[in-house]
This record gives sequence, C-alpha cells and structure tokens, in this order.
Amino acid sequence: MIPFIIKIWNAIANIGVTDDLAFLEKKKTQVTNLVVTLGLPLFLYFSIINSLDGRYLLAALNFTMFAGGISILITQFRQKYQLARFIVIIVTTVIFTAQCILFRNGNELLLLVNIIVAIIYYTEAKFIVFITAVNALCFFWIRYDAAFNPPMHDALSDGRVLFNVACALISFIVALQYFKFEQMAAQKAIEAKNNELQALNKTKEKLFSIIAHDLRSPIAQLKSTLDLVNRDYISKEEFHDLSHHFTKQIDQLQDNMNNLLTWSQSQLNGIITKPQAVSASIIIQEVIDLLKQQWQAKELQIQFQPFEEIVWMDPDHLKLVVRNLLSNAIKFSNKKHSIVFNHSRNNKELTISIRDTGMGMPQEQLDMLFTSDAIKSTHGTDKERGTGLGLKLCKEFLDKNNGEIWAISELGIGSTFFFTVPLNK
Repeated sequence: MIPFIIKIWNAIANIGVTDDLAFLEKKKTQVTNLVVTLGLPLFLYFSIINSLDGRYLLAALNFTMFAGGISILITQFRQKYQLARFIVIIVTTVIFTAQCILFRNGNELLLLVNIIVAIIYYTEAKFIVFITAVNALCFFWIRYDAAFNPPMHDALSDGRVLFNVACALISFIVALQYFKFEQMAAQKAIEAKNNELQALNKTKEKLFSIIAHDLRSPIAQLKSTLDLVNRDYISKEEFHDLSHHFTKQIDQLQDNMNNLLTWSQSQLNGIITKPQAVSASIIIQEVIDLLKQQWQAKELQIQFQPFEEIVWMDPDHLKLVVRNLLSNAIKFSNKKHSIVFNHSRNNKELTISIRDTGMGMPQEQLDMLFTSDAIKSTHGTDKERGTGLGLKLCKEFLDKNNGEIWAISELGIGSTFFFTVPLNK
C-alpha cells in the first residue's frame, strides 16, 4: 500500500515536470502541484457542505477554488508554469478576501501565506512588492472591517474557522517541508558531485604525472640514444647491446599506454560489455604467448594446464584481465622463479588464480588493493614501471561482467590473485 501511495504522490508532484527543467523551477512546480492537489478535496467538500447548509454563495466560492485548482494543474501540465503560479496568487487573494469579508471564515491568514509564497516563487522585485502590497492591504482591510462592521452574511462557527485556519497552515507546512526536504537532498547530491569532481581532479593530476614521468622518460631515453647513434657517438654494435634494454622499456611502455587509454576510455564513455561464450583456456594461452618476451627475459617458468570450461564474458575484457594480472606477476617475480595458473569451478562460475613467488605485499596494501580510489604504482623487481591502473581496470571490467577479484599475499613470499567469471549456461 505504501509504495502505491508514494507512486501516486510522485505522479502528482511531477505533473508538467520535464527533464530539461531547471532544478529550482522543478521544485517550485512540484510544490505547486502538491499544495493545489491537497486543497482540492477540501474545496469540493466545503462546496458540498455549504450547499447543504444553504450557504450557496460560500459554496460557489469554494467551488470556484476547486475549479481554479483544476485549471492550475492543467496549466502546469501544459508547462505554462509562470501562468499557473500567477493564477494561484490572484485566485487565492480574491477568493480569500471575499470569503473573509462576507462570512468571517478566518482565511485572512492565508493572505500572509500568499506573501511568503510569492517571495519563494518569484525573483522579480517589482512583482513581489506588488503581491505583498495587495495581500497586505486586503489583510488589513479584512481586520478593519471585522472590527467595525458585522459580516454581510451569517458568520461561520468558531469550529469551522479554526478548521479552515488549521487546514491552511497544514498545507503550507507540508509544502515548506517538502521544499526543504528536496533542497537537502539536492544539497547532498551536490556534495557527492563535488567529492566526485575532487576525486577526478586527483586522478587527472596522477594521469598527467604518469604521462610526464613514466611514459615520457623511456621515450626521452630512447630518443637520446638514437641521437647519439645518428651522431656516431655510439657505434651500431654498442647500440645493439643496448637494444634488449630498450625493447623491454618499449614493451612496458606499450602495456602502460594500453592501460592508460583503456582506463581513460572507460571513464569517458563507460564500459560496454559484449559477452559471449569463450574459452578461457585459449585466452590465457594467447596472453602467455603475447607476454612471452617479458617472462623469458626474466627466465621465468609459466605453469599452465589447458582446460575445457567455456565462460560467458566479453573476450576482450577477459584478455585485459589476464594480461594485467600476468604482467603484474612477471613484474613482481624474481628471476628464474615460476608463475602458476590454476582453476576450479562450481555450478555457476569458474575461478582462475595466478600465483607468483615474488615480492608480495604487506596486509595494509592488500586491504586497499581494490577499494582505494588512489592510483599508486610500485616498481617491479627489475625496476619495471607501471601506471597503477591495471588492477583498477581488472576490478571495473570484472564487475561489468558479473565477476569478482581478490588476492592473498605475504611480504617476501609472493601473491596469488583470484578472479571469477560466469560459466556459459
């Protein structure tokens, strides 16, 4: 029942509201819809009660308020917001003044409410002054008339007057509380956006640092060496001896550029997944072959046994995850050590692990590995450089493919990274 009421409440509040409407205008429109809608049953009820009591003029005024409320909602629906608000102010001013002069029904307090509503609704100083002056004059006129003249018709009972005042005040309080609630929600959203922007600024600064240092330095070194060769300061034989070092740097540079471009694209355009049935074993073998030069340069042994399981995942994303995890294992392994692939399965998913016997990491670093927003890079055992984006990419891409990633590690012993991917059903 409560969800249905909330649904109706939101539907009424959003009559005439469009996505391109400015935030403040949207809130003003919603408050107008709610206040008018809350008043409609009361106006209709009093028009019927007053008709039964023989107060036909008062019933006509109440029904005029009811018809005015309907016309306001129709005007809102047609997105003529300023006209709707103008009708609210004018109709209420005229009707409340007439009711108070004729029947002393206590609605003169609503003229003061009109002044507050005008201040909330409008920004034009001249219009606010005009509305304030008109409603203030009507209020004092009613008070003056009540002090010296009897009502033109039979006055309403004290109970009816009190009820009218209470209904008016409750409607106004509801409107203000709703407006305040929405403003607080908007303020929290703005604060969240500010925090997000601050995080993005920090990320941008880190990315510029990566580009300026980790990517530019190897290029600058290679350019300087080529300049020396071109000027005959280094012989071709000496350059050949250095070529293995530069090849390793270029491989690292290519990996870093791939991660940097992939991560930048995911931040700008989001991650689009195209899952399909794919052999995880074939993908792993492709990545092992792709990084062959890197692991052979450190004289590492890769232990991997092919398997038959088929998973449901975007093959490019799976390749990126395996490439980053294997690249990290190579980076943090000592020479002549081993990297071991293992796998296990249950009815729903395949778990793949990659274990190295390298540097490992302390528990504090392990705890923040997949939760921290900071981008932090650590040099490998052979001073390899990275961008710090690899594991962030693995986490983001696995999340998009309904997978998970975690790790266990011990400083000086090594690390094992696990990730799961859904099995093809």
